[in-house]
Amino acid sequence: MEALRLTQDPADQRRFVLEGVGTLRLLGLISRRTAVAEAGAHRWQILSTGFWPPVIRATDAAAGTVVGEYKVRRLRRGGALRWAGREFGLRPDSSRSGRHVLVEGDRRLATIEGEGWGKRPVDMGADASALADPGLLLFATFVVRALAQRTDGAAVT
Repeated sequence: MEALRLTQDPADQRRFVLEGVGTLRLLGLISRRTAVAEAGAHRWQILSTGFWPPVIRATDAAAGTVVGEYKVRRLRRGGALRWAGREFGLRPDSSRSGRHVLVEGDRRLATIEGEGWGKRPVDMGADASALADPGLLLFATFVVRALAQRTDGAAVT
């Protein structure tokens, strides 16, 4: 897996840069239930709806079509993630709270940290196939952050 680093943009506290992949900008004054993800010329709008279970969707900003959706499993952390017609899963990483693994079948595609976003960089990892689809990686990163905040007892922000 290739090491990645998520850093907060010093000029914009709501914008996070996932090096070599793209950016996530959290929206909203109080709640961070929405975001804009950008990678090159591609742009997606991400919105979390519902409280339990939450559903998080990504919409292609140019076409207006839903390209990604995440649904929480009711009894366990993690859940099913669909992106561009493909099925993935997000599973908790047993080694650390707040960290999840993006999988396709039994194959680990990325390790994503949901806690500690802010002034210090957050380390992550992704394999070549996850890096080939920056929208998938940015969407999964937003979802893991939302899951970590929900686990901490906070609302999805």
